[in-house]
Amino acid sequence: MALCKKNLTPLQRRSIQRMGSAMILTLLTNLSTPNLPNPLFDVFPRLSPFLVRHEHSSALVVVLMAMVSALPILAAVWIAGRYLTQEPDEFIRSLVTRSLLWGFAATMAGTAAMSVWMNVSSRPFPLMVLNADLFFLSSALAFRWMQWSYR
Repeated sequence: MALCKKNLTPLQRRSIQRMGSAMILTLLTNLSTPNLPNPLFDVFPRLSPFLVRHEHSSALVVVLMAMVSALPILAAVWIAGRYLTQEPDEFIRSLVTRSLLWGFAATMAGTAAMSVWMNVSSRPFPLMVLNADLFFLSSALAFRWMQWSYR
């Protein structure tokens, strides 16, 4: 197991749980937006006619959906900031900050690669799911790698 619960403080456990909930909220907001590319339509093709409308959405609906989609990302940034301000160990705080920067770099590189792929192919890809997964996974891997390199 990558993260052993006996090695985590209550603050770290609580922050990891909150980050997991932010990741789930990001996934739910992506799947609840009917006009975006949706992987559920690939798994359940008969679901598409019920959810996708071919008429134009009003500007208010678009703005509301954009705000709802941004909430989990803002929550993740708030959780990380709150954790960093409450972490008493300066070394762990430094490792988390560096791993978040590596996660951000991997997310930007992945987004750039996927946007090139989407421009070349005719099929769009749900970038919100990719970005959230890539950010959390690359940040966690960078943190574990930095911990290992200092042992």
